[in-house]
Amino acid sequence: MRIISFAETTPALLAGRKTVTRREWKESYAYALNPGDLLQAWDKNPRTGKGKRVGTIRLTAAPRLEAARDVPDEDWEGEGFAYLAEHGLTLFGGATPREVFDGWRRSTNSLWVVRFELVELLTERDEAAR
Repeated sequence: MRIISFAETTPALLAGRKTVTRREWKESYAYALNPGDLLQAWDKNPRTGKGKRVGTIRLTAAPRLEAARDVPDEDWEGEGFAYLAEHGLTLFGGATPREVFDGWRRSTNSLWVVRFELVELLTERDEAAR
């Protein structure tokens, strides 16, 4: 099963408040993913040796390349930014969720939009048993 790391947005995922993520992926990787695919959700990239699996997500749509500036208002919640802002959490070295969201709207980059649902949360005991 493929993996996806949520890094600083993991708290929103665990709270059930994250249903979309944006990624800088190679086209070949994005096109290999399909609606219904299950991916392991990790808090950090496991290749660093510091990450742990926190659950499983299911893709609800095929990844779609979208201009970052076209991020819809409802993705403020879907990205988990509302949850992070409510809890005073920051991203990417100290940026507020609002700074990241508004930065996308000023960007000329395109990102892969990945929509999903959380289908399983793992406890530390679950992971230790694997």
